[in-house]
Amino acid sequence: MSSFPPKIDDDDDSSNSSNEDIEKAMSKTLNEEGEEVYCYDAATIREEFRRYQSVLPKPDKLLQEQHSCEVLREIMEKNDIEMPRFLKEEEGAVKPHYALCRLLLEEANKIKEKKNQCDVAVSSCFVGFLSFGCLYRQNHVPADIIREQFGRVAHVISTEEVRPRVLRRNIRHRSLPVPNFFLDPEDTKQFPPHIALIVLLQDGEKESSHLNSALVRVSWSLFAFTALALRLVLEVIGGAGAIWGGSEVFGLRGEDNKELWRWLSIAVGILCFLRVVTLNVPRKEDGGDILGPAGPWSLRAPVRLRAVCEHPFHYFVRAQGPTTLATHKKEQ
Repeated sequence: MSSFPPKIDDDDDSSNSSNEDIEKAMSKTLNEEGEEVYCYDAATIREEFRRYQSVLPKPDKLLQEQHSCEVLREIMEKNDIEMPRFLKEEEGAVKPHYALCRLLLEEANKIKEKKNQCDVAVSSCFVGFLSFGCLYRQNHVPADIIREQFGRVAHVISTEEVRPRVLRRNIRHRSLPVPNFFLDPEDTKQFPPHIALIVLLQDGEKESSHLNSALVRVSWSLFAFTALALRLVLEVIGGAGAIWGGSEVFGLRGEDNKELWRWLSIAVGILCFLRVVTLNVPRKEDGGDILGPAGPWSLRAPVRLRAVCEHPFHYFVRAQGPTTLATHKKEQ
């Protein structure tokens, strides 16, 4: 377990206060020599975050542009803010993926009551009933997707600091999907762990709470439903109508064979409907897409509009079921 003494700057009263808050937030543990040392845990990470939260880009911009560690360091240096430990380069720094795992592991081991828990439970049961248990309610908040991806592999994550390749190897040995934020070189849809960490911290401070508001959910649901209806009109009814109208244009349909062409149009319409289902039904593999079939990673309205237009059905449901650390413990 990583440990470090709190750094206090005697020349700045505000810095003293900030560092004292961080020191209070730190828990203590014993090292191999039996000495009491500070533990870099979730409370410490959150306390550090409050120090530089105001200078960070908003969640939508952060996820789309994926600012590098160097860019974030420049932002904090420009604003004369002490660097968080997971962004430091000198000795004693903590790797971003380790800080992320520490935060997620502590969250996974706690039973948290959410404000919209009842609403989520009712809608999830409704979706499961209509799909005979094959589909699940879609997540629309990036932080929830990060937590869920981590929940599928949390039982194989070491509490010690290890390299990302070791994490990926342990996950693959259990035939589990590697989360989007562990820098998998075999997956082009990966994004840096420090971005995932900051997104989680911003979500903890309610910076993405607007995505769960009733007005936003109703508005996007209506748009997704309209996009789905238009897709059925264009790709199903349009296909059947093309056969019916084309047969008349080319002089193939008359009074004597009108019923035959009617049934041919219906048959083509059924084939078009099966094509739409094949292309749009959610698959378990869809969960690994960084943009998400319905744009759960895309907080900016223009990007999400396009994503929902391309995959309207995915906005409502998904095939990958929710998995948490508690689920794995129950299975074991």
